[in-house]
Amino acid sequence: MNIQEHDREHDRPEPGIDARRWQAQERARRGEPDADVGDLRIARALRDAPRAALPPEFAAQVAALARARREASTLLEQRLLRGLGVAFALSAAGVVAWYGRGWAADLALVLPGGRDALGWCAAAALCLLANWGMVGLRRRPSAVG
Repeated sequence: MNIQEHDREHDRPEPGIDARRWQAQERARRGEPDADVGDLRIARALRDAPRAALPPEFAAQVAALARARREASTLLEQRLLRGLGVAFALSAAGVVAWYGRGWAADLALVLPGGRDALGWCAAAALCLLANWGMVGLRRRPSAVG
């Protein structure tokens, strides 16, 4: 492929791109005298860009830095979510302690079996909480290594 064929290939804009703007930038890239001054300046800067002397393993270092930041961000997010969960649990416990007596009496009237059913519901709720707590403890990384 020679230069003229290459230029003709780049002269065709992609769908969804402003054709006039595309052509103006292509004229500047080729260095035509009627090109926009700003586009000419950008084209010249791109042609004459200094070569960056990146250190060896630059990409690996950047990837490691990004991974470390993501892990730190994830750790912070997890701690914030745990704090929010604790605050929610404490506020829910406070609401239940404040208003719970009336709820328990009303619930005992509605449930088939009355107060006995209320006791079994409380036992089932405690079992669920214990199960969730055990799952949370198993997921937590151990400090002993």
